Amino acid sequence: MNRFKKFFGYFKENKRAFFRYSSLSFLVGVVELFGVALTYPFIMKLLSKKTVTNWTDSPILIGLAIIVLFLLKNTFMIFYSYLQAKFTKNVEAEVKLSFMKYFLSTSYQETSKIPLAKKENILGFLISNVISNYILRLLNLNVNFFIFTLISLFLIIKFPFATIITLIFAGLLLGIQNYIFKPKLAQISKNLSVASILFNQRSNEAIINLKGVKVSNNEKFFFDNYKSAIYNFFKIGQETLFLNTIPPYITEPFIIILLFILLSVISIENFSQPEKLVASFAVIVSAIFRLSPTISRIQVNINGINSVLHLVDEFLDLCDKFKISEVKDLTDKDFYYLKNQIELKNINFEYEKEKLVLKDINLTIKKGEFIGIAGLSGAGKTTLVDIISGLLTPTYGEILVDGMKINRPLKIGYIPQEFSVINSSIKENVTFGAKEKDDTAVIDALKKAQLYDFIKNNFKNGINANPFVDSSGLSQGQKQRLVLARALYNDPDILILDEATSSLDLKTEDEICNVLNDLKGSKTIIAIAHRLSTIKFADRIVFMQNATISDIAAFEELCMKNKDFQELVNLASIETK
Repeated sequence: MNRFKKFFGYFKENKRAFFRYSSLSFLVGVVELFGVALTYPFIMKLLSKKTVTNWTDSPILIGLAIIVLFLLKNTFMIFYSYLQAKFTKNVEAEVKLSFMKYFLSTSYQETSKIPLAKKENILGFLISNVISNYILRLLNLNVNFFIFTLISLFLIIKFPFATIITLIFAGLLLGIQNYIFKPKLAQISKNLSVASILFNQRSNEAIINLKGVKVSNNEKFFFDNYKSAIYNFFKIGQETLFLNTIPPYITEPFIIILLFILLSVISIENFSQPEKLVASFAVIVSAIFRLSPTISRIQVNINGINSVLHLVDEFLDLCDKFKISEVKDLTDKDFYYLKNQIELKNINFEYEKEKLVLKDINLTIKKGEFIGIAGLSGAGKTTLVDIISGLLTPTYGEILVDGMKINRPLKIGYIPQEFSVINSSIKENVTFGAKEKDDTAVIDALKKAQLYDFIKNNFKNGINANPFVDSSGLSQGQKQRLVLARALYNDPDILILDEATSSLDLKTEDEICNVLNDLKGSKTIIAIAHRLSTIKFADRIVFMQNATISDIAAFEELCMKNKDFQELVNLASIETK
């Protein structure tokens, strides 16, 4: 009950709907009750020796009423099943939207701590299981509970002693099954989420790194890892399915035994009244016919709920951790436009306590400057850029924009080292979710990225072509330019490149450098580069060592004054003049 209250405490708008559908379950029970109850007068009328003088006394009328009731009940159940499916899928969609809203609205600093496999597990597995095996099964449990309760109440009134035996028997049957199944299902529930995350992780490792896997000829290693994970995951699911198939086979023989016991009791009680005895037999058989599958379904739904209780707890813990009910709606960003400069004052940053990734960073970047950032791996280059872009919040220190702290994001175009092209048109790739899609602005961005001529000459649909469908396709360098066009589309103040040319050939890198030189002065450019040729013509280069800024100067000056930088230049075989 606490889990139920907590769930609908987070998703209050669905609580009334749940109880509304539960009340409809009561109607199903009422119809089932009348179907069983009318069996008695029907048989009594059939066996009666009295002459039928009025059509209203005819057993045919009662028989027709029973048929109509069951037809109405089954029609209603079809409709109710539709309402159930609609309700639960709507709840599932709303819950998934709430979590996606959290991932998109919460700071990158927080969401980056959650591995991709866990995010996929939450959205693809955890939520679906909580809704289908907890919320939906609670609704199904209500239906069967009302059927069982109402028929049992009727039987208590009609055959009190026999019914008490029935209820004790049913209680023992459910109790024994729960005693056997509950601990097994609880253990399955604990293992299920862990197995799902590992399955997602192994899948990502193989697919995301497919090119490297094939080049290194390690296909079998990744396949075996994936095979082990998927079999483990499906084995746990198989155990759940198996345990849920058992209740009907346990219930059926006990119900037959119970039927003989009840018929014996009724026979003893009504031995001297044959008509009443036969009618009572008919009612008992009808009741048992309805109760048998109901008891089985109650147990199956209890098993299903028990199999996900740990997942429900995990889900509710995530709701607490993410404060899911407090997540604000996503809105269009109101950007702050850079006027003069960005200042970083005494910036320190740590991912873990007492482990500084950046230390005492002081840096001023003027509007329109081209700033290069260089240094060995682990020096803190990407972290510095993530702080400038607002993705990370400094542990200590402050960032001033035009001499003040701002609470609005800067307008930034970002080009990562590992970029993705969406499976859609070139236009959709450039606009990348922008509210307004201006064809002229798309073409202008593609021209600046030196890609438009290629698109015009090779794709008959131009910017509306899908590069993944048309046979011409795009090379890696052209995809990089497409991402550059994406970054330029919204006319950003600041352009950030995070080792964006490291995977390109020298010719394509040179072409990207020409694009940057053309943009120099009109955009504030911040470029991280392992390949120093990318930032050779930067106004200033920030050289980082051991989590701090070692030196700042133009390329040639930095070569002369800093031996470590000069060593990097020599290793890269770059001419200083």
